[in-house]
Amino acid sequence: QHYFIQSNLRMKAKLKDLNKNITCSLCFGYLIDATTVIECLCTFCKSCIVKHLDEHNTCPKCNEVIHQSHPKDHIRFDRTLQSIVYKVVPGLQNRIESQRKDWEAEHPDYVANSDGGSDKGSDTECNGETTNGTPPPPPPRRARSPLPPMHYTCDYIVPVKVDPHHTPLNGNAMETGNMHHSDLRELSKPILGCPARCPIRVIKKFVLTKLNVEEEIELDILCNNEILGKDHTLEFIKMTRWRTKDLPLVLTYRIRPDI
Repeated sequence: QHYFIQSNLRMKAKLKDLNKNITCSLCFGYLIDATTVIECLCTFCKSCIVKHLDEHNTCPKCNEVIHQSHPKDHIRFDRTLQSIVYKVVPGLQNRIESQRKDWEAEHPDYVANSDGGSDKGSDTECNGETTNGTPPPPPPRRARSPLPPMHYTCDYIVPVKVDPHHTPLNGNAMETGNMHHSDLRELSKPILGCPARCPIRVIKKFVLTKLNVEEEIELDILCNNEILGKDHTLEFIKMTRWRTKDLPLVLTYRIRPDI
């Protein structure tokens, strides 16, 4: 039995209790090259999610539409979570690194040949034939990596500050069920660095996760006291609602009022 120990609070947890948070729902193994979908924050192995997105544009766990045409542009490597997995699961990192070294040893042609442009082929003329008139041998084919390449975008980072909204409509405290607007606490770390194309629905889900509210509530995200649409991106909001102001971009959240 393996234990995760937090020395300050003297807490212990069995590894099996953490498995649901550090395993991939596609291959049911521990996360390898943990990759998170930025639309819904679900995380999978890099090879698993990239293979899935070859034929689908939805998240395999929650069925959220990632992107209609380029879903691979909306996934990111989760370095923090992968570090946690390697620290919690004994021997996993060493085993993965050993397997990768063995694969590279079996596929030496995978690494690009840095000597391809040297002068070793001095007997080859400009017309593509050797001096003896025979065509040169074809270049060696590169072996395909077992892990598909990661897709990144050139999004710049927008600093965002997320705070509770302190001006309820009509001056009255809004409530939903037993949850009052005044009950919404501030986030412990309200400053975020988000990709420019991050939509408001991701910010909303992040806030709900951090608030850890037991009952289901609907949140509104506002900028300059204007409710934002769930598909508005931070880049669009920055250009239309925050054009003349200094960063960070300030967003506020409140309970959606019953109409």
